[in-house]
Amino acid sequence: MLSSYFKLLSRILLGTVLLFGVIIGIGYSLNERHIAMRQTKLAATPEVVWNTITNFSNAASFRPDLSRVNMLPAQNGMPVWREVDRKGESITFAVIESKVPSRLVVKIAQPDLPFAGTWVYELAPTGAGTALTITENGAIYHPIFRFVSHLFLNQAATIEEYLRSLERNHGRAA
Repeated sequence: MLSSYFKLLSRILLGTVLLFGVIIGIGYSLNERHIAMRQTKLAATPEVVWNTITNFSNAASFRPDLSRVNMLPAQNGMPVWREVDRKGESITFAVIESKVPSRLVVKIAQPDLPFAGTWVYELAPTGAGTALTITENGAIYHPIFRFVSHLFLNQAATIEEYLRSLERNHGRAA
């Protein structure tokens, strides 16, 4: 009886180890980098949209995913801030390029994370307001996170949530 218990336990343990081995193997085989791009048309001028997306300290007022934003000392004359989400988790960001009011490039400024990325915001005037395109150039370093991200998550979800927040704030252009 005790012998069959240990056999069952060892089979479960071996199966678990094999499963994690397969997940890690698949994770390593997946591309570390990804690109996600989304666009919306907002019923506001590029200048108004620019002022909203670059007023980092005020982002929590229109983004329901954030609880607060803490501004940090600038780097190379560019803004740096820490976003704290509703779960209390935080990520530090920095502007690395700014061309008013048409192009903004932001990066994760926290090298100790298992992921990294930059976001390129491109604003173009349209007859009804502004076309805003956001392109995420991301990297997921940990193979298990990469496996989960590639197979089970929408890699554009953060962009989509951000754009919905802007649409609620400025209205969607036709």
